[in-house]
Amino acid sequence: MDEETEKSAAKTVTELIATYNEAVESYRQAADAVDEATNYPDNYDDDELKKRQSEFQSAVVVAERIKEQLDSTQTREEARKKYQTIKTNAPGIAVKEPDMYVKGGRSFLQDLYAAQVKNDGGAMARITKHNDHEMEKYAITSATFGGIIPPAYLIDLYAKASRNGRVFADQCNQGDLPAVGMSVVFPRLTQGLAVAAQTTQNTAVVTQDITETDLSVPVNTLSGFSPVSRQGIERAAYSDQILFEDLIARYWAILDTYCLNGSGANNQPLGLLGTGGISSSTASTATVAGVWPKIADVIQQINTAVGGLGYSASKIFMHPRRWGFFEAALDSQNRPLLPASGPLFNVIATDGNNSPDYGLVGNMHGLPVYTDANIPTNTGATTNQDSIIVIASPVVHLLERSGDPVTLAFEQTGATTLTVNLIAYGYVAFTAGRYPGASGAVTGQGLVPPTF
Repeated sequence: MDEETEKSAAKTVTELIATYNEAVESYRQAADAVDEATNYPDNYDDDELKKRQSEFQSAVVVAERIKEQLDSTQTREEARKKYQTIKTNAPGIAVKEPDMYVKGGRSFLQDLYAAQVKNDGGAMARITKHNDHEMEKYAITSATFGGIIPPAYLIDLYAKASRNGRVFADQCNQGDLPAVGMSVVFPRLTQGLAVAAQTTQNTAVVTQDITETDLSVPVNTLSGFSPVSRQGIERAAYSDQILFEDLIARYWAILDTYCLNGSGANNQPLGLLGTGGISSSTASTATVAGVWPKIADVIQQINTAVGGLGYSASKIFMHPRRWGFFEAALDSQNRPLLPASGPLFNVIATDGNNSPDYGLVGNMHGLPVYTDANIPTNTGATTNQDSIIVIASPVVHLLERSGDPVTLAFEQTGATTLTVNLIAYGYVAFTAGRYPGASGAVTGQGLVPPTF
């Protein structure tokens, strides 16, 4: 190891030591806070005690994780110093080993099944070697993904399912979940500073204190399984592609559904439509003329609520049937109001790129329009209405753990029916509550099923 490399390594260890010391100090402060709440119970309610105990447990986890990282780093650096390469005059040999699993080759799911259900040592060795290959290629750890890492050709299907199954979720402000904890805290300013004209010279100027309220968003666990026959895994040549895409598509669909309309109960995220205080407008007439201005109404409400904060309405979402309702609309001379393509004529809102596609389909009121079939169609007094959603996407937050969902587990619960289960799970935190007025929905009797 040359002098420059040695200095770099020493700096890395030094930084880890400093980080560890900070974590220990946080751990001690959290422990003192718990002791104070325990020793003086009259001064603290149960919620405060639970909060301090939770912060203490989180501090312990962080300190232990950093200590393990520090010990591992020190061990590696000591090994580098002790063991040096021996220079020879022989030419170097480079070995590039391919992955264990490629499209059309050995079945990844068959090996996973054989390893976990049948305890096949050879299959387990191949799965382990594949995981090591993937972690080395992407410079990640098993903790980052939390389970088995699918091969590259299945990741392509994973991405396809993502685009089709989670239109709304993909347009939210994406972020990574913190490493620990079952809640995420978003700070909110409920009252800002004040500025006004000075009434007269040498008189006091206006002042106002900031008021800040934390928004605590729970981390929810989403999981599901796909029951598969042994024959499907052992004998079907197409099983990897079909089974994996089906499993992940199920996960993305429910994630998107919860972000739109989760109840906030039974460990569901609280979806946008259930968030209190969002902007709203009611369409009473089931015509384009009746619905169109209501979309503009929600947009102006959002811009009024958060425009001064630097945000504005940026995206519109509707069910495919609602986009079809607009696409099918004709004027008094039977000309389409929203032509799918071609030259512009008699258009209420388009840039010439409207289409009957899925996902991004066109423009209205100067904003991109996305269709999402996960928008509920059973709402309203008649339980057959859909909603048109508008958001300022930078303040509608979706946090996910990197790599979720990737864990596939076989649990042989249907032995008498030759059934095994493919299981996927992940962690998410969603909120439209940081600034509720930054989101809105058009609802009402005007959004009953359209006729064509």
